[in-house]
Amino acid sequence: MNKPDFYILGQSNFAVAMLLDNLASQRPGAEFNIQIVSNLPAAQNDSRQYPYEVPGIRCEEIFYEDWQMQAAVPCLLGSVGKSRAAIVAFFAKNYGIRAEDYVPSIHASAYCPPNLVRGHGLYVGPLSVIGPHAQLGSFVAINRKVSVGHHTILEDFVGLNPGVDVAGCCHLEPGVVIGAGATVLDQVKIGAGSIIGAGSVVTKDIPAGVVAYGAPAKVIREIG
Repeated sequence: MNKPDFYILGQSNFAVAMLLDNLASQRPGAEFNIQIVSNLPAAQNDSRQYPYEVPGIRCEEIFYEDWQMQAAVPCLLGSVGKSRAAIVAFFAKNYGIRAEDYVPSIHASAYCPPNLVRGHGLYVGPLSVIGPHAQLGSFVAINRKVSVGHHTILEDFVGLNPGVDVAGCCHLEPGVVIGAGATVLDQVKIGAGSIIGAGSVVTKDIPAGVVAYGAPAKVIREIG
């Protein structure tokens, strides 16, 4: 393969499929060369059983020990789940890849306002809508059909699963994960690392480091 157009660092085939779909949506009919660099041996990656190919996008899979990194190739983060932070740390430690080397991946059908403030490595899936004056940290993952309200802050590594609705003026601290179809009402703050169960309705602040779910959401347990 010639010099690739993008590196995808880390290999979850779920995430890779979504990243390739985003690329195809942004430039229909264009051809891309992608090098997927896995930090796990094939035998340890249980997502490899799922296909991810997209017409017009040529992919080469390579294990990191066999990788010859070339300069000035933009990077995409090959995970939208809990492994994101570990993958970023791995490639930073072993290859000196910085947060600013990761580019955003935003589906053409998503809406991001012109006054959006965002960090590095943002992922936004199809049909999601970000409100005006929102602030998104680095490596935020916003899946399909998600709504993020005006003036809401999502800090680094926040993950919003499909169908989540986060209202205006909310604040989600680093590493918060919101399950599919959950709703977070206006002006709610959720502490770092907390997990909100699918379908929950969060009506008041949630502390850091807990699991909460229900309608209204209640703290169920601490995360050990």
